[in-house]
Amino acid sequence: MDLTSEQKDFLKENAHKIQNLIELTRKCFDDDSLDGRSKQGRAVRKYLVENAIDYKTRCRQPAEVIEFSREQEEFILKQAEEGLSSLQIAQIVFPDKSVRPLSAEQRAVLAKIREVNPDILPSQDSGALHSYISPKSPSRIIKKINDATGLGLEEARLNRQKQVCVEKLGTNLSNSRFLKIINNYLNEEDRVLFEHEFIRLTWDKPDLTADEINLYLNVCKEVINLEVISAHLNKLNSMFDEADEQQEMSIRLAEIIKAKSAEYHQCETRIENLTKKLQGDRGERMKKMQKENASILSVVQLFQEEEERANMVRIAEMQKAAVKTEAERLEGMAEWKARVLGIGQEDVL
Repeated sequence: MDLTSEQKDFLKENAHKIQNLIELTRKCFDDDSLDGRSKQGRAVRKYLVENAIDYKTRCRQPAEVIEFSREQEEFILKQAEEGLSSLQIAQIVFPDKSVRPLSAEQRAVLAKIREVNPDILPSQDSGALHSYISPKSPSRIIKKINDATGLGLEEARLNRQKQVCVEKLGTNLSNSRFLKIINNYLNEEDRVLFEHEFIRLTWDKPDLTADEINLYLNVCKEVINLEVISAHLNKLNSMFDEADEQQEMSIRLAEIIKAKSAEYHQCETRIENLTKKLQGDRGERMKKMQKENASILSVVQLFQEEEERANMVRIAEMQKAAVKTEAERLEGMAEWKARVLGIGQEDVL
């Protein structure tokens, strides 16, 4: 549809006054039933676009898809590791735009960070790659259990007992002391090992007390210490082999290796003692619970046995009453008495 010269002149004169496309179309064609989707509205829109005239419409423009270059992706991840939030990073990456919270730019940066850390929440994205974020959804917790233990748990196939274990583990992974300890590890491998050890040791123990959780955290810390000392020993042994011809250096290294070996064995001893204490304390508590459960079970069994005896007595009494009733009925039958006594009808006649 083509506009007439009068309609074009009207649009030129009134477009800056009436910026709403629907209202402008209705005024131009003098028809209040028209809107921007009609052929008249499309013709007006086409003319305004061709002449670079701004207008307003109710239709939302499709959101721009934001894509990052390799350099921008590396910059975003580096800044996230240094503690900047997604909003702050977006404001740096897009200096020519007015980036605000929940803008497309901020959400695009956040999505890129989440590719590295899926557990991050929008309200906690400052320092997203540096700070440990506890998993919230059961599927994420189950994945961590599978990664730490090698199991193949599936959320849809969990029984009630394992569901309780997953819920309790989620709570334990949000424990303030757990978060404090794991965030103190700057080495990513140490952090992953600490998390895996804690999950492996506690995920199937939903009955742990607060004190026992603290002891398990200490065990996990000692495991990390053990691995660090082991790495130091390996490095020292390598240096000792290289310094074979340097007697003074060899003696000094031998002393350091001896001290490190003693430290290694002390760490092993601490782990062993903590493990024994945990197993003993929890074992005693479980025995006590079993005794209490056994006592309750005994009461239930006694009650059931008493109820069973009462039922048997009641059945016997009912059977006795039934026999008595039948005997009375038979006693009243003259024919039955005659047959028992051996007297037939012929003898009577």
